[in-house]
Amino acid sequence: MQKLNSGKILVENVNTSGSGGSVKIQALMHLAASSLWTYIADCERVLEYVDGMQECELLEVRKEPGVDISKVHQVVDKGWMVPEMDYVIEVRREPWSKVDFHLLEGDLKAMQGSWRFEKVGDGELLVTHEIQVRPSFPVPRWLIRRSMRRDIPDMLACLRGLTDGSGPFPRSRDLERCPDHRH
Repeated sequence: MQKLNSGKILVENVNTSGSGGSVKIQALMHLAASSLWTYIADCERVLEYVDGMQECELLEVRKEPGVDISKVHQVVDKGWMVPEMDYVIEVRREPWSKVDFHLLEGDLKAMQGSWRFEKVGDGELLVTHEIQVRPSFPVPRWLIRRSMRRDIPDMLACLRGLTDGSGPFPRSRDLERCPDHRH
């Protein structure tokens, strides 16, 4: 908790195998879960903080008691070393505590993950994001490792800056980690 309180984003459990990988990351944000929710649930805003995201389209939304379930089409282009990824995911949102998603169809063998939001102090939110991805094409292990160790934590830092959740940490340092600023 001490590292999180100092503004660090913790990267845990980075695993790479074959052409896939998984990671669990945590960050402390100074905002209400409802504020962060509007960014995570908005296709236009996803383009701001997910590196390589080219398209995001909400295909379908249905509501069940306590849960919103949607189908989302996304296209990600990470550059010349990795082919464009075009896929559809199902996203289950349980306001304001968690979001789960998994692959329905597309250019990936597998993708699943989650977001968890836990109040830990006065106006503080512990955000935990986990993702597991297996492309259907060969990707160098070093590139997967870099993405898991750098790109995913940068995404969380960017999101923290965009939502004005940096608190006592310099917001400008979080915003420097956004995709538009890194290239």
